[in-house]
Amino acid sequence: MGRDTKGTRNIRRGTGPSKGAVLTLMVLAAAVILAVAAFGIAGKNKREEKRPPATPKPTPTEAPRTDQADSSFTGIVESVDTSAGTLQLYDVEMQEVRLLDYDSATEIRDEYGLHLVAGQLSVGDIVNVGYDSRTRRAVTVGISDETWELVRQTGILASRERPMITNGSTNFLYSDSLHVLNGTERMELGDILKSDIVTLRGIGNELYVIELLRGHGYLKLKEEDDYIGGSLMNGQEYLSQITEDLVLTLNEGTYRLTLENDDLTATVDAVIRRGQTTVVDLTAYARVPDPSGQVTFHILPEGALLWLNDEKIWYADPVTLKYGAYKIRVESGGYVSYEGIVEVNAAALAFTISLPEKPADDGTEPGGGDGDGSGGSGSGSMGGDSSESTGDYDGDGSPGGEDGNGGTDDTGTDGSSGDSSTGTVGSSGNSPDSTSERPEDDSYLTDDDHYIIIYSDDEVEVYLDDDYMGVTEDGQAMMEKFIGSFTLKLVKGDETKSYLIQVDDDGEDFVFRRYFE
Repeated sequence: MGRDTKGTRNIRRGTGPSKGAVLTLMVLAAAVILAVAAFGIAGKNKREEKRPPATPKPTPTEAPRTDQADSSFTGIVESVDTSAGTLQLYDVEMQEVRLLDYDSATEIRDEYGLHLVAGQLSVGDIVNVGYDSRTRRAVTVGISDETWELVRQTGILASRERPMITNGSTNFLYSDSLHVLNGTERMELGDILKSDIVTLRGIGNELYVIELLRGHGYLKLKEEDDYIGGSLMNGQEYLSQITEDLVLTLNEGTYRLTLENDDLTATVDAVIRRGQTTVVDLTAYARVPDPSGQVTFHILPEGALLWLNDEKIWYADPVTLKYGAYKIRVESGGYVSYEGIVEVNAAALAFTISLPEKPADDGTEPGGGDGDGSGGSGSGSMGGDSSESTGDYDGDGSPGGEDGNGGTDDTGTDGSSGDSSTGTVGSSGNSPDSTSERPEDDSYLTDDDHYIIIYSDDEVEVYLDDDYMGVTEDGQAMMEKFIGSFTLKLVKGDETKSYLIQVDDDGEDFVFRRYFE
């Protein structure tokens, strides 16, 4: 059987999805999604319906204040106690002190309206205060914008006739409200000097506050004797002439002081503190004193006049003399004057001079006189410290001292029995100089026509240069007249008196008078 297949193809149709089916599926999917969404929203709404409604948070508010400013005054700050929360203020109108509390709600401002804390207020500030009179609590405190202030003023002057203070060409009134402050402490208006530096505060023409910025102290000198009459300088600035017991008022501060007097100059630093006295001790700058001795003069007859270096000296008390040699002259009416040289070279010295009586006009020997007079040769000695003297002498002089019985040895210079002769007196306490001639030496000069006559108590042993010359009888001893310098010793019992005498070849008897009683 033959089939005709030429050009024939069997095409099968309807084997893939049709368009209608696809659309149907899409519609169903969309419906499912919508159903699910609707269910979820319904469930959420149902949960929200079961939750209780939220309570709204309250808005914070400050605690209401129960006090208000119902009184006010203008005051001066006297103190601020930040630990206790109190202000001490002086009411300038009522002239009384007010003590107010304050806290963090108190409004404190400066003169420009800026906020302050209480600790920033200063003693002496002038403030306007509002306070609750019931609780005595400060509500507002403000530095007064009416306050004027003059800083670092000098030369203020308080009137003695009325309550007025002059500053330059401006006058200010003041009352009992005036506060004069030294730091935080009050002081007296009279304690402010023109040289002090101050700050002034007030309102209108009234002065309320004087605050001391730089005050003054006092300068006193110690051991200033060598500078009295000189000048006191601060650098190149002249301060004062130096007087005895000088007390100088100076502004507080540091000073470089220069003190000048003749050839003396001292430069010292001194700090002057407010209200205090600074003492400048000049002991280290005093003139180094020349060594000096206390010289006691014993002169007979009593009332004789004494000159040292041609200056009349009162010698009833010991005389202080600087070390050195002095020209000495002693005169008394009816007696031969004495001139000599005395040397001061020890701390304590004794010097004795006995003037001889002048010869009688008829050429007879002078009368004996009593124990206060003297005749013959002048005698004297200069001694050292009496506590160390031995009473022994060298050829030039002798020290005065204590004798064996506790009495005072008289000591003397080279003496003179005629016109003035001079001699240098030493102060050593050595034995007689070996160069002195002894009386028994045949080469020693003598005056065969005259005598050495000693007037003293009865039974007094007489020695010349330690050689026994005899004993007084009826108050007198007479011996050959040897010429020269000798140590004369008078011994009565345990008591000895020693003298250095000068016997001159003057053609007269040498008469010496000394008594123990």
